[in-house]
Amino acid sequence: MKRTFCTCVRRRIVWLELGKSLGGSQRQISILVNRNYKASLDLNLPALDRKWRLRWERQRLQRALRRFSPLWTLKEPEERESREKMYILPMFPYPSGDLHLGHLRVYTISDVLARFRRMQGYDVMHPIGWDAFGLPAENAAIERGIDPATWTKQNIKKMKSQLQAMNGFWDWDREFATCDPSFYKHTQRLFLLLHKAGFVYQAESVVNYDPVDKTVLANEQVDVNGFSWRSGIKVEQRMLKQWFLRISEFRQELLDGLKDLSKDGAWPERVLAMQKNWIGKSSGARIKFPVVAYDQQTHSDIEVFTTRPDTLFGVQYVALASTHPIVQGLAKTDAELQAFLDTIPALPPDSKVGYILPHVRALNPLAYEASTPDATKASLPIYVAPYVLDDYGDGAVMGVPGHDIRDHSFWKHNRHHDPVRVVISQSPDEATTALSNEPFVNHGHLTEHSGPYAGQTTAEATTKIVALLESKGFGSKAETWRLRDWLISRQRYWGTPIPIIHCDECGPVPVPEDQLPVELPPVEGHWGEGKAGNPLDHAHSWVNTSCPSCGGAAKRDTDTLDTFVDSSWYFMRFPDSKNEEAPFSPEAANASLPVDLYIGGVEHAILHLLYARFISKFVATTPLWPNGRKFAGEPFKQVLTQGMVHGKTYTDPASGRFLKSEEVDLTDPTNPVVITSGERPNISYEKMSKSKYNGVDPGICMAKYGADVTRAHILFQAPVSEVLEWDEEKIAGITRWLRRLYDFIQQNQKDWGPITSMMGGMPKSRFIATQEVMEGLERGMKLPNMRAARPRRDGKGFVDVTGRMKENQLKCFEEDKKLWRAVQSTIKNVTESYSKTYSLNTIVSDLMALTNALIDHGNFAIKDAEAQDWRTDKFFTYHATLELLKMMAPMTPAFAEECWYLASPFRPGTLTVTLANIVNRIRPRTLVYPENDQRGKSIFDQPFPTTDGTFEMLAPSTQTCAVQVNGRLRLVVEIPAAPADLKGEELEKWVVDKIVATEEGKQRLLGGQEKGNHVPDIKKAKKVIIVKGGKTVNFVV
Repeated sequence: MKRTFCTCVRRRIVWLELGKSLGGSQRQISILVNRNYKASLDLNLPALDRKWRLRWERQRLQRALRRFSPLWTLKEPEERESREKMYILPMFPYPSGDLHLGHLRVYTISDVLARFRRMQGYDVMHPIGWDAFGLPAENAAIERGIDPATWTKQNIKKMKSQLQAMNGFWDWDREFATCDPSFYKHTQRLFLLLHKAGFVYQAESVVNYDPVDKTVLANEQVDVNGFSWRSGIKVEQRMLKQWFLRISEFRQELLDGLKDLSKDGAWPERVLAMQKNWIGKSSGARIKFPVVAYDQQTHSDIEVFTTRPDTLFGVQYVALASTHPIVQGLAKTDAELQAFLDTIPALPPDSKVGYILPHVRALNPLAYEASTPDATKASLPIYVAPYVLDDYGDGAVMGVPGHDIRDHSFWKHNRHHDPVRVVISQSPDEATTALSNEPFVNHGHLTEHSGPYAGQTTAEATTKIVALLESKGFGSKAETWRLRDWLISRQRYWGTPIPIIHCDECGPVPVPEDQLPVELPPVEGHWGEGKAGNPLDHAHSWVNTSCPSCGGAAKRDTDTLDTFVDSSWYFMRFPDSKNEEAPFSPEAANASLPVDLYIGGVEHAILHLLYARFISKFVATTPLWPNGRKFAGEPFKQVLTQGMVHGKTYTDPASGRFLKSEEVDLTDPTNPVVITSGERPNISYEKMSKSKYNGVDPGICMAKYGADVTRAHILFQAPVSEVLEWDEEKIAGITRWLRRLYDFIQQNQKDWGPITSMMGGMPKSRFIATQEVMEGLERGMKLPNMRAARPRRDGKGFVDVTGRMKENQLKCFEEDKKLWRAVQSTIKNVTESYSKTYSLNTIVSDLMALTNALIDHGNFAIKDAEAQDWRTDKFFTYHATLELLKMMAPMTPAFAEECWYLASPFRPGTLTVTLANIVNRIRPRTLVYPENDQRGKSIFDQPFPTTDGTFEMLAPSTQTCAVQVNGRLRLVVEIPAAPADLKGEELEKWVVDKIVATEEGKQRLLGGQEKGNHVPDIKKAKKVIIVKGGKTVNFVV
């Protein structure tokens, strides 16, 4: 293919000769690419956001239309087929109606990393959706008298526009909301799969019940006094029949999987520790304590789990949870006990109060042994204690005040006059024991209070005591787990209906798959009247149905699924979000799962991630995800948790009252003043909330400063995993950075056009060529009668610069090398931060530093009285700018696109691009843009920069050397860079010679006098210490 280029003054004319590919005849097409553009002198960042969002949307629509074009089928892009896939996913938002800074932070992080990977050549999937079911929508519907679906869809529309305003690049074609029947149809399918596999069951469970709203409340919805957060009524504890998932069947797999997730820091250690503690595997013994009743009632033995059977001789009481069967049975006839149980929801978890059960005592199982000390044989009081959890063991603990901190506190509060029995000491002779007012919680040796086991170690005594209990039928070795089965049913409307039909004859019957989804019925009257409770209970036409098994009269289950069920599998739906027949196809799952990088708040480290792991491990046992077993069913290869965002908070120093922004005079931001009192307010950074008046609307911030500035500020202010203290005053630094770079590009864009059109090659080859020129210059200057001339400053003729040619050219060349080494170093550091450490804050600082180096290089000049100034090579300035913009692009996409556009000398018009695309579909590379045509496209079509191997090659020929005498800085000189092969004494001699060869070295380091002061002679130094190859030298004289 022949290509001819002709440059005109105002525009570039590109002649592209086409062969017989277009109908068999020779044709010559000329395409005019307009070069008449004028960059605005005023950088309006919010306007740039709008401009480029429109262009990105147009490009997205063009891509979508091309898929349906007949020409598309002629030549499918091959590069997408061959690219490695990567799935990057942020935790999807609940559509509350407003995007807050926490949202903006996580979605900025996600978008930055997804854009980076795209530029690296990955085929990135970066979807977004909506966690749309839940109690807040239902309560809002009751308050407003509207359907929760209406409220939710309005919020989704609003939040979607906010997400788009942050310059994010999302796979909107994969978008869904969990409240869409097309989604929850498959949630119901998964429920039925679990049901069929035996992992779903119903059982009685104690719940928090609001008698006014007629609904079950989560523990978080009950205040410290035991009242409902919404109705204000006293919450009741009720036994209700609930649906559960047998997550406990996967507990060992969930625990074992944490080992693999810890490799190479794939999951944060903090998250792994939280999951491990929540699963809570403990090894120990299960021990039975017989119960003695003095009221003619009979009670079964109390069974406890303990990890310290060696302390059995030190048991002084037994404590039961409020839900323990013995407690519940006695409460029916004991009004005082019931009153105490009613107060428990209002007590703090570490409460020390207890209620001693009258008429019942417990016996230590060792009491039946003759060798057991009398103190251990005595009967034990039985308490109801709030600190005993019903999900640990069997809701009962043996109280050992001498060797457990919590038991010690409880005993001292309730039996402060009774002594504490110590049965373990640090040494066998009991010479070293715990302090009398503190429990000894470590392993050690049993004391004389342990009868025949006195003197034995904890390990020895444990084995023997458990063996004795086993032989007597009072105990056995055991493991216990904190993890309990997952309660998934909610007595609310706005959730996925449970696909079960209850028949008096057949029992619970699954809804046939061809009848899915079981959709929520409309209940408009309920919301308009502001009724409480679950409206499904009264939707009689929906509830009453026929049994799928026998055809008889039956009723639908009126509970809905916990929203955690939706979020436990939604990430599997994105790869195949339009599939109507299945949650997703096996092919889509194998191609995209597990998620490569999952990003979200650490507050979801336990429940959401644990439930997602459980469902994923279950799905891996089904045909839905054939390759799931290769990954042990784990859903997320890597998890990145971001810290919270705290806002600047003002409080009145006199009253401690939180102050609104309008109550504080911020005329001088460094010296705020309370308007009413004139005093300086207390300033702190706290979690954002309406009550503290410290919230920030990211929409206002983006409209004021621009989305790119807001994004960069969020990333710069704190490491990803740490708390971000939002300070809007500091955002000006980001704005100044972008404005300086923008102005620099504007000032230089005229000079860059000729460079890119006339000078081919890349910086590495140009450095090699320049080096050869410099060497040739040095040889030429040695020839007799060789002279060098340079244009005069006034442009009238030339001036002889022979005496300063070599030195000045070398200085400029050193500056060129210095800049390109900075570019290479930044590429290396930034790539590692984007891909491995996720130190996004350091990326911003690295790019700022490179911007400074770039501007310094572009403005570098050696003044000459007669000739024109000596300047650095603009070729390197230009290429360094391009590399900088590509590294900035993931963080500041609109700004980078605009600057890339300004820096591009060729910008093919729509006609050029359209014609080239059509022809290239028929025969690839038939129509080619002018030289450097890649820079006529979006910056995101460019590959992310990679190092070119020049960093070592461009090592500076000189280095700065700090000279110290007896540890004090004497002077700083410029010396040649030391050869890499010099070591020891050879290096020492070489450095000293170079230092004394300088003018300053001769005057200030070789003895004599200087301004009346003695000058040290480093030639007589007792010792010379060389640091970093001569960057620092210390002479001891």
